[in-house]
Amino acid sequence: MAADSADAFFDGDQTDDRLARAVIEALQAGRSWAHIATDLGVPPPAVRDGLGVTDRDWQEAIVAHENARAARLDDLSWSRLS
Repeated sequence: MAADSADAFFDGDQTDDRLARAVIEALQAGRSWAHIATDLGVPPPAVRDGLGVTDRDWQEAIVAHENARAARLDDLSWSRLS
């Protein structure tokens, strides 16, 4: 089941904690931000001015992706209440 499907509903704080733990474990295991983002289904950030994509770019892309996912889940939970 996809994390953002209509059947998947987790408390936002629990989901954030799980994500934070997974990222910490991945970094400790030597995985790159790009690899973590790819595992999360995050599309690659845009390359600016011919420069390569930095870790910061990947971090911001992960945050934007997770914020969008959380907003979709919130919208789903509100629609279930109506």
